[in-house]
Amino acid sequence: MQERPVWLCGAKVWTGSGAPGGRDLPSSLLFDAGRVAAVGTEEQVGTHPAAARAERLDLKGATVLPGLTDGHAHLTSFAKQREALDLGECASLGEVLGLLRAKARELEAGAWIHGVRFCDPRWTENRLPTRQDLDSLDIPNPVFLTRVCTHVQVANTAALRAAGMDPADAPDGILHETSAYPVILAFDAWQTGAGVEGLVEAACRDYLRFGVTEVHTCSALEYGMGESLGLFQSLRRQGRLPLRVLLYADTPPSWEMQSGFGDDWVRYGGFKFFLDGSLGGRTAWLSTPYADDPSTCGVPNHDPDEMVEKAVALHRGGVQMLIHAIGDAALDLAIRAVREANAQGPNPCGLPHRLNHVMICRDDQLEALRGMDLALDVQPSFLPSDLAMAKTRLGEERARWGYRWRDFVDLGVPVSASSDSPVEPISPFRGMWSALCRTEADGTPAGGWCPGQSLSLDQALRLFTVNPARAAGEEGRRGVLHPGAWADLSILDADLFSLPPEALRDLEVRRTYVGGELRHSRG
Repeated sequence: MQERPVWLCGAKVWTGSGAPGGRDLPSSLLFDAGRVAAVGTEEQVGTHPAAARAERLDLKGATVLPGLTDGHAHLTSFAKQREALDLGECASLGEVLGLLRAKARELEAGAWIHGVRFCDPRWTENRLPTRQDLDSLDIPNPVFLTRVCTHVQVANTAALRAAGMDPADAPDGILHETSAYPVILAFDAWQTGAGVEGLVEAACRDYLRFGVTEVHTCSALEYGMGESLGLFQSLRRQGRLPLRVLLYADTPPSWEMQSGFGDDWVRYGGFKFFLDGSLGGRTAWLSTPYADDPSTCGVPNHDPDEMVEKAVALHRGGVQMLIHAIGDAALDLAIRAVREANAQGPNPCGLPHRLNHVMICRDDQLEALRGMDLALDVQPSFLPSDLAMAKTRLGEERARWGYRWRDFVDLGVPVSASSDSPVEPISPFRGMWSALCRTEADGTPAGGWCPGQSLSLDQALRLFTVNPARAAGEEGRRGVLHPGAWADLSILDADLFSLPPEALRDLEVRRTYVGGELRHSRG
């Protein structure tokens, strides 16, 4: 529990409201007993009774932000993948095979090798690896690789057999969507003594380095990304959970539990629908065929009528839906489901349903979203990774339906941002950089791709603060720095509003407080 009030002076306090561009920001903030007590000028804050006994910090013009939220992530999977073989920087299949061969030399025969975050469009071969590629290593280990999107896995023969699968049923070893579940189960059964609680605690502390004080984590059991409310509750009881967690599950709730069940640290968010897969894996469900593979429009994961029926039942039960829709055909179904659910009357939990990703959105769909009671979750950090691939998959013209962040903000609905970790790095500042610049890592194209969809810094900040709190039913309590709100906040080293947009990409914070307690300090 916070022992003394803390008084931040000489700061630029972005409260979540007020003039844009860092103009006329309050210079002083006081928090006490876990909540913001006063905000304003130094003279105004100094009149508060708690100011006289407060620890006073002179920030010398540095920016103070509300606690940031990662509005869609897979926290336990991110924690586990930190122990896996990272293939994210590989430029060729040959390089991947070399890393796998070297890893096998470190392990006993029969030990599993899990490689993660490979991105085949970046390779010189520009194709997925196959079972035959992995078998050519001639190593005595089950091997499976998880594509960066997490919707495609590749297993060698040993891994398939360990999972009880007939290799003839997966001739190339490439497993799309939930077809990889037997391999994932076999790997999890082998992986003992991993100390998942310790991994998750360490992952949470990584988030704190970037000022993140709440994570909306999503379970995807059949994709190998299961989450457990019990795990986070256990960490909380032990005093080892340093940030807040809102969990969405891909299984229906038990005991007629409604969204919002829990406390201010660990809560049940709702039900996660996966309507389709990923653009990179060509499993995102499009209304017309892929430009680089006219034989497919992607993979719908649900019968439309059955999905809508289930959505209506969840709505009536007071459950908020988080609906994964990347392709425009998936978005058609998501819009239909939310529209029919909302037609039943207000959701008993009082929360809007959330559409996640919304990567490909036609003009007619944009108009359909206007005026709907919903919230949108986007991933700005996808664009630097996806841009070249998206143009290839969709074609140049159709790609312009993608990543329409400014259009979404202009709809007036809450728009949250996230990392979708472990798909992308967890830093929200990387997401802000992408939202402002819309370029690849090397700064191309000059001026940004479709620059009319760029956001201002204030708009980008709201995507990680005010809006996810609103979508989660925490409006006024989190995501803002107003008297009475939780003292979830971060302190930067500099004036955020004077930095060039490119400098945001590698930004970290000096201090992070959660509920008034110092949870991270650098130096």
